[in-house]
Amino acid sequence: MRPEDIFKEITDLMRFGSSIDATSESGTTTTITTDNLYTLANGMLVEIGNNVYTVSNITIVSNGVYQFDIEAINITDSTWQLALYYEFGRALEIGNTLEDKKADPINKNKRFPLVWLLTDIEKDENFTNYYEADITLGFIYISEENLKAGQRIDTFFEPILDPLVSLFKTTINTSPGSRYFVLPFGEIFNITQTDKFKYGSIAGNRHVFNNITDAIELNMNLKFALNLSNCVY
Repeated sequence: MRPEDIFKEITDLMRFGSSIDATSESGTTTTITTDNLYTLANGMLVEIGNNVYTVSNITIVSNGVYQFDIEAINITDSTWQLALYYEFGRALEIGNTLEDKKADPINKNKRFPLVWLLTDIEKDENFTNYYEADITLGFIYISEENLKAGQRIDTFFEPILDPLVSLFKTTINTSPGSRYFVLPFGEIFNITQTDKFKYGSIAGNRHVFNNITDAIELNMNLKFALNLSNCVY
């Protein structure tokens, strides 16, 4: 499989979700009752229908019964899912794709948080059971212009980006996400992680995707399994 397809499947694995078993409203807030939170935490975002909401006030009611709040009313959907979207390509292309989504009433809210696989990817195929490639993956969330670094950490990194990166690392180090890679048994991936405040180039103060964003970039040298049934040795 190509890296572009593999990271799409890994992103899909990360998009946990569950049923909406009941709702109750108080003012502009809806409390959602569900049977599983997985690793959902306050400050993370969930997709319900065509909208994305910030989660707050997570409560364990009893075994297998959980609640969380969102700022919305009239929720009629039967499921929720972690909000996370995937694109691969060069910055200009992704920027255009995001602008197209912004103009689409159905997809305008389904742009961020974004997992971006940067291309082009050079592959070393001089191996028997795998090919090797250096990968740069960005976890990106739309931000604000005038925030200071500490405010960005409190508002975007700690509640949104950090948990997504942690979830990614767990996903690729455990089955079924680990099946795409060759890794000696008992080892974990060597990942270089860089926080990117006001994601973009310093020169000219330009922003990636024509949006003001904050991001975490992961740089990895990975061995991609050619036989997915034999990826750990």
